[in-house]
Amino acid sequence: MELTDVIAEAERLGSTVYVATVRPDGRPHCVPIVMRWVDEHVLGFVANPSVKVANLRHQPAIQLHWQVTESTNFDSLIIDGTATLIDTTEGRRALWDRMGYDLAAFEPGGPEADSHVFISVEPERALVLRKYGIEGRDSWSR
Repeated sequence: MELTDVIAEAERLGSTVYVATVRPDGRPHCVPIVMRWVDEHVLGFVANPSVKVANLRHQPAIQLHWQVTESTNFDSLIIDGTATLIDTTEGRRALWDRMGYDLAAFEPGGPEADSHVFISVEPERALVLRKYGIEGRDSWSR
């Protein structure tokens, strides 16, 4: 499996992704957000401050899990990676039009507002499970 195959699976499974981060006390934190691939990174646009942003400032390890549904034959994709927070006006401007939806609906202040940041995930490993793994599995790693 190549990274292009991982990207194709992610796009087939949709844009709702469960994002798992680690709190400073070691407890997990998991929330669904909309994510999109931009080049070889997965991007999310999230409120700042938030628990996930605080967790990533402490520990950049992240896991992404695409939603399992009947419409996808119960296939799933799990990615382990390292997150970078893009929290500068310049960084937000560079990504503002790359998410595929109108970010102004969530951040009317535009890329100049500090109340939202981008999470950029560099994938390190990926696992595709076909029908919960019953029909096979594929993996990729850097």
